[in-house]
Formats: sequence, structure tokens, C-alpha cells
Amino acid sequence: MAKQASDATRSKANDAYIRSIQSKIKGNVVLPPDIPGNPEAIFDVVQLPTGEIIDAQLRKSSGVRAYDDAVQRAILKSSPLPKPETPELFQRSLTLRFRPLD
Repeated sequence: MAKQASDATRSKANDAYIRSIQSKIKGNVVLPPDIPGNPEAIFDVVQLPTGEIIDAQLRKSSGVRAYDDAVQRAILKSSPLPKPETPELFQRSLTLRFRPLD
């Protein structure tokens, strides 16, 4: 029972960590005009323990190149990324999803 509770706590903390990263990046996205719908772009991001981004690769295109490019620029501009509450939550490699209307 205690393990389930600690796993749930860790999962919540990890979700909060990922949300803080996505929030910082979204704040730096300059949306291109006339994006149709709410397409999703998925990026693989590699960071150092300091939060410094060392790589950001498009894993799945949104289908709108201008949006994909805007998100990639925002990811790089967001370096260093926020650090997790506890060092155990740090993830060197992240897969992040972005939608313009989320």
C-alpha cells in the first residue's frame, strides 16, 4: 500500500515537472498565423542536469511546418529548462507534445 502511495506521489510530481517544462516552452512559442485545427507536434528533447538543452528533434510533425519550426525555436529558447522538485525526477531525455490550442 505504501509503495502505491509513493508511486502515485512520484507520478504526480513527475507530471508537474513535465507541465512546468511545457509551460515554459509554450510561453516562448510565437504562433504562425492561420494554423488549421489543433495539430500536435512531438519532440524528443535531451537536457543536462542543469536543464540546459543539448538537442531537440522533431519526432512527429504536426503537418504544419511553420508550427513545428516555431515550437523547435521555442524549445531551444527555453534553455535552461525548469528543474524538478527532487533530483530523482530528472529525466535526461524527454518526449514532449505540443498543440497550439492546449
